[in-house]
Amino acid sequence: MTYNIRCGFCEDSSNVNNWGYRKYLVAYLIKSHKPDLIGLQEAEMFQVNELIEMLDEYDWYGVSREDGKVKGESTAILYKKKRFKPLTKKTLWLSETPNLVSKGWDAALKRTVTLIKFRDKKLNREFYYANTHFDHIGEKARTESSSLLVDLLSKYSDKYPVIFSGDLNYTSTSEGYKILSSKLLDAKTTSEKEIGGNITFTGFGKDIQPDNKIDFIFVNDKVKVLNHIVDTTLFNGLYPSDHYPVIAELKIK
Repeated sequence: MTYNIRCGFCEDSSNVNNWGYRKYLVAYLIKSHKPDLIGLQEAEMFQVNELIEMLDEYDWYGVSREDGKVKGESTAILYKKKRFKPLTKKTLWLSETPNLVSKGWDAALKRTVTLIKFRDKKLNREFYYANTHFDHIGEKARTESSSLLVDLLSKYSDKYPVIFSGDLNYTSTSEGYKILSSKLLDAKTTSEKEIGGNITFTGFGKDIQPDNKIDFIFVNDKVKVLNHIVDTTLFNGLYPSDHYPVIAELKIK
């Protein structure tokens, strides 16, 4: 699952879309799908901790984009701790200096990618999972971030299965998407079965635009995509987030 859960302090505490109300809906959606792996975006540390309290079969890794510690949003990865063992964990910044806390190109904000090498205890296989959130303003930043991710994941793609997810803040018509799809496979277009539409950003129902799918799951050729879902579930008209979650069922070849 890849899921932009919307930052925790973006709405006033009196707003029905405030995290304090929504967190139970987000946790319920996660429990309903029971994903082995979850890539979050806009996840502040307190939000991840509150989710983990409700999702006790998961552990997680992530750092804040602002200071590499706990200040601000993260691209945290949650994983089922009984099945997966993280072998290496790191965070890189989407910039000209990815190993430093930094803002890249024409980006409005600092942006990160979280990368974990896992061992699947059930299959006794190792694989890489990367999760990210591209900038919402800088077009060059999104394109350069796409190239950075392709270069990064190419280091592992020949030997290992690779999964990549994120809120990329662009659609499949963009230059950045073309860069990614030249080396990786979009789970939506390669899936044997697809459920859901072509929209993942809704602005809590106030900004629904045709074909506005900006949240993606990609894989390399060592991973088979069995199905792809955009979950549009509402709860009495309430949106769990301003994005719909995207879920793919994957099989390591």
